[in-house]
Amino acid sequence: MMATALAGAPLTALDVGAAGGISEHWRPYLTYMEIDCFEPDRSECEALRRASPTNVHWFPVALAGSSGRRRFYVLNRATGSSLFPPNDSVILEYSGLSYAGIRRVIEIDCLSLSDFLVEQQRPMPVLMKLDTQGTELEILSSLTQPQLDQLLCVEVEVEFLQLYKNQPTFGDVHSFMQEKGFRLLDLRTHRSYRNAEDRTNHFLRKYLDTASGSSALSAELVAGDALYLREPTLQTSGLSRGLLIKYLCILRMYRFYDLAFWLVEQAAHLDVITGAERAMLAREVAAGAPRPKRWQRAGVAGDVARRIRWALALDDHEVFWTRRSWPDQ
Repeated sequence: MMATALAGAPLTALDVGAAGGISEHWRPYLTYMEIDCFEPDRSECEALRRASPTNVHWFPVALAGSSGRRRFYVLNRATGSSLFPPNDSVILEYSGLSYAGIRRVIEIDCLSLSDFLVEQQRPMPVLMKLDTQGTELEILSSLTQPQLDQLLCVEVEVEFLQLYKNQPTFGDVHSFMQEKGFRLLDLRTHRSYRNAEDRTNHFLRKYLDTASGSSALSAELVAGDALYLREPTLQTSGLSRGLLIKYLCILRMYRFYDLAFWLVEQAAHLDVITGAERAMLAREVAAGAPRPKRWQRAGVAGDVARRIRWALALDDHEVFWTRRSWPDQ
């Protein structure tokens, strides 16, 4: 039922910073999505377009907070390039010159996201991913309030330190998103050890004869990816059946199954859907969930299996939004 509904009104999405391709956790849902992606280099953009399905659209556009010419700082590692210059006093503490060194500075034409949507006559996305090395907040801020009101979910890269000069950090992004009616659902973090003399993990190597970190050696919180969801309008006047379907697809995409089931029950309680639709949607959500392992199951047998694993120190808690391991968790 969910797939059928989305086939008539696809989930519109926008991926800014998609040089590595569509995110792995979006790919199972590509059939039911319309995605706009951005790559400022025209030849690279055309190559990506040719390799993509017809419902993934590529634009040779650099997005920013406002339209006009901007300096673009191309770093030795292209994925670190930004409209903000690298803040060497901070970034070189955690990254070497092979990543953060400036290769060249060029002038590029930029479009605000609001202007892009109007000029290209593109639909406002309900789902957005932003990974633009510091300019995420200005891109979001360029949207008008009516445009923002259509946005349901944002996956956004955040920094806890100013890796780029004068960039907004997590606190700025979080304040903006809260003000616009979003709540933080999850935070995938990136942690790092200190570098020196252009050598990774310099102090671990020097004093502990250790070339790489581990869960036994704490690392500093540097950056991450925050996932925000607009609070569902739990009123019959605000939550439609079509909107419910979009929420459920997004929640399933990021594996928030309990929240999806809760929303289905709330919608039924408010008469947004019928009892029969409630049962069908619950089955549709559950169909995408991973099957529990023996020690994860409800019931007496599962309780016993969990106690045995705890006693043997075998307990684990695998978290999705991509698998996390130290120092990223």
